[in-house]
Amino acid sequence: MSKPKLGDVAARAGVSPTTVSRVLNNRGYLSQRTREKVYDAMRELGYRPNAIARSLKGQRSRIVGLVFPTVANPFYAEMVYRIESFLADAGYRVILCNSDDHPDLEEQYFEMLLSNQVDGIITGAHSQVVANLPHVQAPLVTVDRPGTQKYPNIRADNYAGARMAVEHLVATGAGNILHITSTVSEQNLRLAGYRDAVTAAGMTPQVLELGFRTPLPRKRELIERYLKESTAGERVDAVFASNDTYAAMTLNWARTRNLCVPQDFQVVGFDGTETVRALIPELATVVQPIEQIAARAVQRLLQTIESGRQGRPDDTPSPHKSDKKQQGSTADVFPVHLHEGGTLRAITASS
Repeated sequence: MSKPKLGDVAARAGVSPTTVSRVLNNRGYLSQRTREKVYDAMRELGYRPNAIARSLKGQRSRIVGLVFPTVANPFYAEMVYRIESFLADAGYRVILCNSDDHPDLEEQYFEMLLSNQVDGIITGAHSQVVANLPHVQAPLVTVDRPGTQKYPNIRADNYAGARMAVEHLVATGAGNILHITSTVSEQNLRLAGYRDAVTAAGMTPQVLELGFRTPLPRKRELIERYLKESTAGERVDAVFASNDTYAAMTLNWARTRNLCVPQDFQVVGFDGTETVRALIPELATVVQPIEQIAARAVQRLLQTIESGRQGRPDDTPSPHKSDKKQQGSTADVFPVHLHEGGTLRAITASS
């Protein structure tokens, strides 16, 4: 059987094709009875409106593309969930693309989304694909990715959060603080905050780089090997991890070694997702305001869609501007807070 067409719906409902079109696009006055007849006919025939064809006629598809590294990561999973919820409230559906931080795959997803006439794109991918695109033919907003000044960027204050965590560790007497991160680069503000804090305390930075695409079992192995080997010389007595997953792996290693946490070994993560806080409530972490970031990302995107601009930032003043390390960008930067938890010693008068 061939796919039902708009004319088939009109015939089944006993109305004109123009009336069916008005129902689909919510245009003009139509009685509730007429709308119900059209929707009943669509259900009986299994008719699905062609959103792409409608968008080619100058109408919006009401679809937004989301490109993120992987929703297997608790931070991205919660961020995508929040973004999708806010978009649904505004009448939009989403196409989710997991890029796995692979530039070629990310570029293919962008081409697919744009060819399917999405109304806009929100991306949290970390490759340089977005930065290198000459122009995106759709409104675009980035999440948690510094260094892209062409498009609005919504993120937490990564630099301040890292300094806050490390300065707390220093204040509690930690003398050998390791930073575990996915990548070492000038764009990594959590790494910058860590380095500045330990240097100011007269310590030498120690950084373990795991890579974005390294499998989780291999990352766990690298963390455990580094920490085990550190005991042979000057033992690491505190870890500031760039995310809660790395912090959880570190905490597990400490417990299998029967280290006393936090008296002899301290751990601080970053992100503070609801999932991790529910599973490991004792984990100290820098908490990002994920819901606020998602809401602002959707707001900026919808503002750009409504204004008719293509991929360019709007001129709406940001309510959250950060320090000198982030000036000159189009970023909205939200403050973070430190959840001290049971893996971090409290600062006392004797510390």
